[in-house]
Amino acid sequence: MNTTVHAANKRRLAEFLQRLSNAEGSAIGQTLDAFCERDTLWRCFHPFNDLHGNQAGTERLWAPLRAALPDWEARMAFFIAGAYEGREVVSTWGVLMGNLSASWLGIAPTHGLCHLRFGLNAVFRAGCIVQVHVLLDVVDMMRQAGYYPFRRMPGSPEAWAFPPCDSGATAQSVDAELGAATLRAVREMQLGLAKGDELKNLGATRSKHSPHWHRNMMWYGPAGIGSSRGQRGFLDYHGALFIQAFPDREGIARDHAAGAIDIDAPGHYIRCGDGHFAVTAGWPSLYGTHLGGQWLGLAPSGRRVAMRVADWYRTDEAGKIIDNWVMIDLLHILDQIGLDVLDDLRYIVRPDLARWPA
Repeated sequence: MNTTVHAANKRRLAEFLQRLSNAEGSAIGQTLDAFCERDTLWRCFHPFNDLHGNQAGTERLWAPLRAALPDWEARMAFFIAGAYEGREVVSTWGVLMGNLSASWLGIAPTHGLCHLRFGLNAVFRAGCIVQVHVLLDVVDMMRQAGYYPFRRMPGSPEAWAFPPCDSGATAQSVDAELGAATLRAVREMQLGLAKGDELKNLGATRSKHSPHWHRNMMWYGPAGIGSSRGQRGFLDYHGALFIQAFPDREGIARDHAAGAIDIDAPGHYIRCGDGHFAVTAGWPSLYGTHLGGQWLGLAPSGRRVAMRVADWYRTDEAGKIIDNWVMIDLLHILDQIGLDVLDDLRYIVRPDLARWPA
């Protein structure tokens, strides 16, 4: 592994976010062109989805976001870099913090401070970004603006905590050896998750899950699910509810024995460890049939859905997973089961709008 190249890619992504934080007007597109190939594919959480090229990325994602949060600043928790499937990859998550001064996706302005959770998983080639996944917690922005659309969250709605200041994974260096051990622990945990008939016994799920986790683990979930502490908290506030709602949920495996794999294929498009941190993410990661009503308080739709998910992990000195930050494209899942949250929002924000065509 060329750690020099990966460290340079980290610094490049950090510089991109810093420059983008200060860009306005035409400088937004110029910043994208300075760091990304012009035909970069921006794969974004719903409702943005695939944006082809920097012009589309500027016009549909970054410029409207700048208009709504004119003073936003990117505060990132850590950077992870390495190689996966022969590609140079960098991952980060954090918040875009600023005053919501104009409408965004129909969310009315609060004229006060908001924090948009977001993650980036970027592919680099020769020091340039060529593809990037943009992960946004839109529902949490709705919550902060007073338009939370679901039942009360099972877990905590509070802000995600950043990792301890001495835990590494900065934008300055790469620890590939420790990162490999971290990713190995994460993959052992993921491959040990209950499947098929095992899902009918949550006790078995707990016993297979627990050896990989610190007893005081933190699981940070997106708005709608919320965060929890400890294995009992995870199972009560997310795991059990999710499995009951999607009892046939299954991960998507990519056949690495078949040679080169298209990054846009289902399954993990990124797996990377760096120091005590690791990331895995898929587009989609999982399939499942919505058969139970425990998840988000929604009645079961009976529809099979694809789930875009990204997980960032941190291990402690003993190699136990102690932090897991999770982004799930909830709006995309809801769109597949026939619920358009943002369309509903239009009439909540603007009750004068006619719901029936004239």
